[in-house]
Amino acid sequence: MEKALAVPVRRSPLALVDALNREWAALVVDLPEDVPALVEEARRGDDAALHRLVAAALAGDPLAGRAVLQSQLGRLVRMAGRDARAGVDDYVSALWCVLARYPLARRPERIAANLALDTLKLVHRDRQWMGRSPVVVHALGDELGPLLERLVPAVEDQDEPGATAVIRAGERLRLIDPATGRLLQAVYVDGLSGKDAAVRCATTPGSLRVRCSRAVHRLAEHRAELAEAA
Repeated sequence: MEKALAVPVRRSPLALVDALNREWAALVVDLPEDVPALVEEARRGDDAALHRLVAAALAGDPLAGRAVLQSQLGRLVRMAGRDARAGVDDYVSALWCVLARYPLARRPERIAANLALDTLKLVHRDRQWMGRSPVVVHALGDELGPLLERLVPAVEDQDEPGATAVIRAGERLRLIDPATGRLLQAVYVDGLSGKDAAVRCATTPGSLRVRCSRAVHRLAEHRAELAEAA
């Protein structure tokens, strides 16, 4: 007999939200029963629950990070709904970056509010360097791989050949952060599928696709600077 899903899958008009909800529903089937309860407490803003999950995520537990995201997903949807220029993908990606460096020891209270505020600030900061032009999100391994490879001649590095040299130069110039560099490394250097790379980097395939797309196009826009940084 098949085991029933532990939580109902709520449909949303947003494809990423649907995908995240389906993914979470599948994950909780094999999780201890207290995990969904903990996520629900975190969703209501309970600091004890969020502290436990964030601490585990910072210690390297990707499932804990995924649980934090699920608990805050409704808030991210509402934030994106009030933003005429950024979508849920932007907010989901930003939350992952915020969570990866959240100062839990310094900010152990009002964690949900702090995560939301930091996420909002990061989305707005990203938008400043992106300008008003829309971001075209390509499929992993299609246009982005060749685009990244075309940057290689501009960044010659004997110790870090190929795409790795481009990624490291981008980090040195702060065009991309180390977390984004790890995403690019997993997909375009290590050759992982979008799903496997998302698991390694504690994110979702949808968020991975958005972040990689943005990062590669940002690197392409700064080809000259990359050459100087090499």
